[in-house]
Amino acid sequence: MRCGGIALLFQSTRLVCRVADLCVTLIKMPPLFLASARFSTPELMFLFAAAILGLPAMFIVHCGLEYCYLVYARRFCRNNGLKLMRWKCWMAFDKSGVKTEFTIFELNWLDGQSQRKLVRLVIWIFGIRKVLSNENYPESQHEVPPAS
Repeated sequence: MRCGGIALLFQSTRLVCRVADLCVTLIKMPPLFLASARFSTPELMFLFAAAILGLPAMFIVHCGLEYCYLVYARRFCRNNGLKLMRWKCWMAFDKSGVKTEFTIFELNWLDGQSQRKLVRLVIWIFGIRKVLSNENYPESQHEVPPAS
């Protein structure tokens, strides 16, 4: 299960379209505007190209980070003798609401007695920072979803 990959791709596509619209608008602007910004045409085109190419690069970096975090989570499961069933991740914030460099990774797994567990980890690029919670899976969600 990919964590928001399609949504991020959709947002990146929308942003690329907005940047392209901005490029068209700036090209149609009078030369006085470009002169006041002190950009020559090649510099301006380079900036637009960098913005358009930078968005897919950010998407690739975020996918790579999610894969790196998944490797740490699988290692955590393997060390504790657990079987990973599902996972999801989201940004971590500090108490004042500012985004941190950490990611909260939620794991749904089966232990040795086939009991479902729910674990939340704080992960960053260098490994697992701390375990936020390690609890039994909520009883209301133990039912298996019907097969379609």
